[in-house]
Amino acid sequence: MSYDLYFYKRKTSDLTESQIAEYLTKNLTSTNESDTQWFVEDEDTEAYFSLSQNEPETDEESIELFENFAEFENTHFTFNLNYLRPDFFGQFAFEFVDKFIKDLDLFVLNPQSTIDPDNPIKPKDNELYENWSETNSRNSAIFFKEYELEFYPIEKSNDFYNYNHNKLALQEKLGDNYYVPKLYLFKRKTDGQIITLCTWTEHIPNVFPPVDYFLLTKKYKKLFRTIEEVGLISSDTFKERFGNFLENFDFKNCRIIHPDKAEKVKDIFNTTKIEYKLADFAERVQIDKLVNAKPNE
Repeated sequence: MSYDLYFYKRKTSDLTESQIAEYLTKNLTSTNESDTQWFVEDEDTEAYFSLSQNEPETDEESIELFENFAEFENTHFTFNLNYLRPDFFGQFAFEFVDKFIKDLDLFVLNPQSTIDPDNPIKPKDNELYENWSETNSRNSAIFFKEYELEFYPIEKSNDFYNYNHNKLALQEKLGDNYYVPKLYLFKRKTDGQIITLCTWTEHIPNVFPPVDYFLLTKKYKKLFRTIEEVGLISSDTFKERFGNFLENFDFKNCRIIHPDKAEKVKDIFNTTKIEYKLADFAERVQIDKLVNAKPNE
């Protein structure tokens, strides 16, 4: 169940298929080694989409559908994005697709369009994203139980995406003296509630996104041995123990601990009692089973 687009150029255009392939290779980091397919994944958010270069159509029905336009020529490049995904999959994908269309002056045959599904058109800004998003939301609710999907409110889902999508830029901005952790989604075993967590290792200078739990890694000396403890504390415990050492950070609802304060919390950090062991407490959420819509009860 997927959303597919077909790209066209004007017949007067000099754009070649090799130039399109070169553009995609230059502007995308593909996870597969192929000259004709670009599978793109944002490692930190786990959002993905793909583009492919296909052979020309040969059967009469396909030629009639895809090759029979007076003003447009099929580039034989297609885009694919699955449905039943978090909305941020579309945000990630169509940010690139819109740029791709503008940069190469392409037109789009969109069989899913409610405006003109039969002819290549120049889509407006966000038109493709909104088209996919609406259908994705509707399908997510329809197939929610059949595919055993996990519901996560879109506001929280977007916060998860926006933080992780910008994590690398934040790390580059702060440099090597700080650590910007990834935000993770887990499901609590006791009640199935989706929770957020991030890591904090050995009280190092760290950025803290708003989360439900913090996974601490403690290392300290005891009786001539180095002890390592790893486990969770709640956000309430975190605020109570470390809140006075934190400052606001220039990203939505994030906090930061600077090197001078990180050194001061060493003893507090190492004496903070672990409340839960992660393996016993929660399990990872499969991102591509997560959706932002569910059936009305």
